Amino acid sequence: MSKFKKRIVLFLIIIMAASLGIKGKTLLPYKAEPLFQLKTDQEIMNMGILKGGVLATFDGDRLAFYDRQGRKKTVDRLGEGQKAFFGEADAMLYDEDVDKVAVFGEDGKEKQTYRVDGTLFNARVQDGTRIFHCRYDDGEKLFVASDGGSLTEVFQTKNYILDYRFDSSKSFVVTELSNAANGYKTTVYREEGKGDRGAMASTEFPMEVAMGMVIGKYPVVVTEKHLYGLDKELITEKTPILSDITLYNGRLYSLHSGLLSVYDGHLKEKKHYLMEANVDRLAVMKEGLFAYGNREILSRPMSKAPFHIRFDDNQEKLLLKDGYLAAYEHKHVAFYRLKPHFSFSKDKIQELKHTE
Repeated sequence: MSKFKKRIVLFLIIIMAASLGIKGKTLLPYKAEPLFQLKTDQEIMNMGILKGGVLATFDGDRLAFYDRQGRKKTVDRLGEGQKAFFGEADAMLYDEDVDKVAVFGEDGKEKQTYRVDGTLFNARVQDGTRIFHCRYDDGEKLFVASDGGSLTEVFQTKNYILDYRFDSSKSFVVTELSNAANGYKTTVYREEGKGDRGAMASTEFPMEVAMGMVIGKYPVVVTEKHLYGLDKELITEKTPILSDITLYNGRLYSLHSGLLSVYDGHLKEKKHYLMEANVDRLAVMKEGLFAYGNREILSRPMSKAPFHIRFDDNQEKLLLKDGYLAAYEHKHVAFYRLKPHFSFSKDKIQELKHTE
């Protein structure tokens, strides 16, 4: 076959693979394309990947934003006990001494501030909704933060809030843990637009702790004993302790004991795949479903020959989001973009090493 014909065939394969990839059935594996690596002055306490391929890091004193070329914007906020939380396209810096949350964009400039009472335990952005989880001496509350700087209380309890999933301030699901007469229980609350805590649908699971939750056609709650589907009728399935769970292409997937399981719409396990690496987390992106741990990433984990992206040592932090990969290990940050691996080689492993 001539070189010209080979190029035509390869071009057609790429077009077909790209077309299938758009539909969420990617055939091609992905490799990590290095964008930048750098040393840090201090240990990184927290980091996040923001929209557009921006890496945000916090070392306890400085909040920093890096673009894909490694160019840095820094926010200096010296103070004791500060915490950083990362949203979809910004970072939030909480100063407990002054009860203030400041939101910074990727340019390092302050966008908004919020005053909070109680102690801010967590801050998230879910589907464009910014949520503050605050703790008090007599319970916990969830607030929705507006772009104008105000906070609206949407949920309060005397118990412990475990997890939450928000579509908006009028549509969300919350799991909480409470003491019961004969032990403890998890309660799942669903807000469906009524705006009345007393009218919220609730489901109780005595002597079980909710360890995770995903929302598809209906909420699925994971405990240490069961998968629960909160459909029109409660679906209950026994399960081993899961390390992670996610939705991909409308199906539920879980990781447990070195296996990746896929379930049908009634939470019945349909198939499982043996993982060829020590992985305990799942990431869903337009590039497909990935399974990963502190050292290794599997692209196409359900295929007969998954593609491995492997570091030479365990990383302290490893993140996959929006088609990017961030790794941190002992004052060294590396940032990569996931790119299709167009190769007919039998080599299914990409080795990554931090450069000095």
